[in-house]
Amino acid sequence: MKLIAIDLDGTLLSRTGVITEANQEAIRRRQEDGDIVAICSGRSIHDIEELLKRSDLVCPILSGNGAIGFYENERIYYHAMDQTVVDELWEIAKADDAYVEFYTNAGVKVLRSGSDLLKRELDEVLPHDQSFTREWAEREIEIQNEQFGLTYMDSMEDIDFARDEVYKVFVYSFDRQKLHRLRKIYEPRNDILITTAGWTKIEIGHPHASKGAALKQLAEHYQISMRDVVAVGDNLNDVSMFEVAETRIAMGNAVDPLKDLSTHITKDVEEDGVAYALTHYV
Repeated sequence: MKLIAIDLDGTLLSRTGVITEANQEAIRRRQEDGDIVAICSGRSIHDIEELLKRSDLVCPILSGNGAIGFYENERIYYHAMDQTVVDELWEIAKADDAYVEFYTNAGVKVLRSGSDLLKRELDEVLPHDQSFTREWAEREIEIQNEQFGLTYMDSMEDIDFARDEVYKVFVYSFDRQKLHRLRKIYEPRNDILITTAGWTKIEIGHPHASKGAALKQLAEHYQISMRDVVAVGDNLNDVSMFEVAETRIAMGNAVDPLKDLSTHITKDVEEDGVAYALTHYV
């Protein structure tokens, strides 16, 4: 028996936000052979559950970059962030007019004005940064709004942080200088863990929450040796998984640091790279 942990964005999900038939069938074949296939993503638990439901897949879920573990529809652990820390992170981001999402046990909370903020920012940045296109950026904004479990707020004061415990703070921006400023403020803190799934993102969680730590807990839960653990991913928030898994499969579109850690490199996400990996490398 093997434990196979698969990332979503840039790995299992196509650019249109679906799990293709080829990838679905490859996962089902591994499950039929007795392997455990888990989804390990920075996305919210509500979003992942809906994506799996629409693909008629049942898998253990490691959500929020390892902040939450769901095994067989039971929440086994939950690394909630301290409310004071969340307040401080928000005040810092708000001072720089940054787009922020709060991942909570009641879904993802975001300001109703968030999309307009990103569109204004895009208009300001594009004349000075030619490294991406407006078409790409507008699709990125759409992807954020296509998440399942989003709750739009008129004000962050509408969130009851004591009740709706936060397990991830997500900062998004097309402004590289803004992200650099925020990182310089956030990174010295020892009460958070920062990772990313792309240059536009800062993903902040509990200091004990990581995909690697979550994958080890899942392996222990199913009594599977780390020698029989496989990780498939594409970005920097997958590094901790690659540091603990014996078989490490980077997507063809993966960032170079992850490819450097890999034992195999599969095809691009748009070429059903996960299906190819599960067929040829596991």
